[in-house]
Amino acid sequence: MTRLTQTLIAEASFGKPRIGYYASRFSPSEIRQTIAELVIQNNMEMARALSEAGLALYPESEDMLSISALLAELEQDWQSAQLHLEKLLELQGANSKAVVWHHLIRVVRCQLEPQKALDLAKKAIRLHPHESTLQEELSSLGVETAEHTLIHASSMAH
Repeated sequence: MTRLTQTLIAEASFGKPRIGYYASRFSPSEIRQTIAELVIQNNMEMARALSEAGLALYPESEDMLSISALLAELEQDWQSAQLHLEKLLELQGANSKAVVWHHLIRVVRCQLEPQKALDLAKKAIRLHPHESTLQEELSSLGVETAEHTLIHASSMAH
């Protein structure tokens, strides 16, 4: 258990912990690890509060953006997850990671936007042509958007 986790849990027993105050004394990596521990302990409210504090302190941190995106995905807050992932990709630039693209594609799919997800998959494949997870997403989305197009065309014909 990280020192930050111990501190927050101890503070919580005395009332509402000053999460932002304590978070400011730790690195983004330590905050990310603490959020992960809080999720494992099913302390989602504190994990969310720490995520918000960490993002306020370190808005350009890959650690903070990635853990905040994962937390938003766990809570099925697709719009927040998408925003965090898009910012993470922007920060990573040419060094973007395939796993981030995969998460973004899945988040967009969860928002029922298969064409947008397909466009993202095509872009991701251009950057990471040998990633099998991205290849699978592209293939699956190709079928899904083709089916969607056929259903839409069929319903317009009737």
